[in-house]
Amino acid sequence: MLIFVDAPLAERHKSTLAAGAAGDSFIFRDELPGESEQREALLKADILLGNPKPVEWLEKAVNLQWIQLYSTGFEYYRHIKIPAIVTNMQDYYSQPCAETAIAGILSLYRGAGEFATLKNKQQWVGHIIRPALQTLQNKQVIILGAGNIARRIEKILRGFDCTIRLYARRSPNAVIRTTTELEAALPAADIVIACLPGTEETKGLFTREMIAALKHNAIFCNVGRGNLLADEQALTEALMHRRIGGAVLDVTQEEPLPAGHPLWSCPNTVLSQHSGGGSTSEYEGIVACFLENLAAFKNGIPLKNIVRFDKGY
Repeated sequence: MLIFVDAPLAERHKSTLAAGAAGDSFIFRDELPGESEQREALLKADILLGNPKPVEWLEKAVNLQWIQLYSTGFEYYRHIKIPAIVTNMQDYYSQPCAETAIAGILSLYRGAGEFATLKNKQQWVGHIIRPALQTLQNKQVIILGAGNIARRIEKILRGFDCTIRLYARRSPNAVIRTTTELEAALPAADIVIACLPGTEETKGLFTREMIAALKHNAIFCNVGRGNLLADEQALTEALMHRRIGGAVLDVTQEEPLPAGHPLWSCPNTVLSQHSGGGSTSEYEGIVACFLENLAAFKNGIPLKNIVRFDKGY
């Protein structure tokens, strides 16, 4: 098998791949000199590990039998028509994403950003800041989504005695099922955490009116997809004018967020730069998942994490 790898792997990861797939040949995109050579290598490959761009390359990669994405999301490839099996990482990033959401919320409640600023200024304020600090305990939380990340977040929040309600159209675990019900529930929420996948159903789901419905000290957190917001400017305005308590944003509509974008200047805002799924063992896990699926592929065993494009996950 000829395997094209388009992923930011270190040498130790490449060595693990080579050792775990004896008899197969690997071509690593980052070892090829230019785009023409990279594209030519992809078009020859039987298997792809990675998330190649431009995505149009895949339309002509007719030799590919299987694509293993190193992401959970696959919206960039949704409209590419190829016969290859496509698998992703599904639940792999759920725990770090959940921890990123909770860490961001706690940093706002416990003043971590303010303390970092004071440290840089070498300024001690002591008891003056104490009345502004909040706790996560007993908060009213709405989670948008009922998938893997949502369940991990819910599990963590149970330890803080939070009241949690899930929004999802079809999940049996959800108690909020329509946007009308969601709009009615938002004014009572202390925290709204979005972890919905990027589908046509979720695009623009969270509207300007929903942002306006949030209470003055509510926190909006998004570790799902940036296109969930119908109007990101409405969120920016709410933050700038302190009409809500703050935001934790792992994703934004435009990524990378350009210099001068208003979100950089918003108060009480944590921007984790789409790194919510990161961890020290991230790529070791990706390589291990690929090698497990590779063995299954060679032996005619169903692969793990096959993408269902018709379902959007």
